[in-house]
Amino acid sequence: MSQSNLFVDIGHSAVKWRTLDSEVFSQSVDKFSEKSLPDNQSVWLSAVAHSQIVEAINMKFSDVEVVKSLSHFGSLTIAYKEPLDLGSDRFLAMLGALKHFPNRNLLIIDVGSALTIDVVNDSGEHQGGLIMPGLEAIRGSFAKFATNSKNLNSSNLQSSTDEAWLSGTQAMFISSIKDQITTYETEQPDGIVTLTGGSVRSLISELPETVNYFDNLVLDGLESYSKSMG
Repeated sequence: MSQSNLFVDIGHSAVKWRTLDSEVFSQSVDKFSEKSLPDNQSVWLSAVAHSQIVEAINMKFSDVEVVKSLSHFGSLTIAYKEPLDLGSDRFLAMLGALKHFPNRNLLIIDVGSALTIDVVNDSGEHQGGLIMPGLEAIRGSFAKFATNSKNLNSSNLQSSTDEAWLSGTQAMFISSIKDQITTYETEQPDGIVTLTGGSVRSLISELPETVNYFDNLVLDGLESYSKSMG
């Protein structure tokens, strides 16, 4: 039986995967088992953490390609002098965005354990990016109010300290994303804004309608990479 492609994204807090024709599956890293992955696959993998999971996948499958960031790939040229300093998740998210919107000015926002923002121009040249704490990191940053809650409810004024902290950190987090989008769309009125990541579904209603949501641009980038490599 011939092998089919399996795309795996190992982030800081979750492992996500899909085949060419499947939905995206996800497990938290503390509950993930390589046994959850379908058998008889050629694996294309991005990993920014958890080397033990990479090793377990290497033990399960005979054909595993761990993708690293490259200075040039296809139409994409990254801005970093040392390509390996750029996380493979950001590299692949850019490839994924270019797959959907070739030859366009792009703002790529990935909402995960960290909030990453990258800009690519219509020639495929990476202009650089930003990394900010994700919502959970922000909420754990002040010991007096620290919580690991990822809930998104309301940014309105609250009448208890716990709720005020949740709403305040949410307001700060969403304002940061909105500010990046507004600034970008002012500077690049023909630009495309893409949004991806584990927390984005609950953010969509609070962001401009011009934002293009994708379930997982890293997996899209892995698929694009695999096709280019043959």
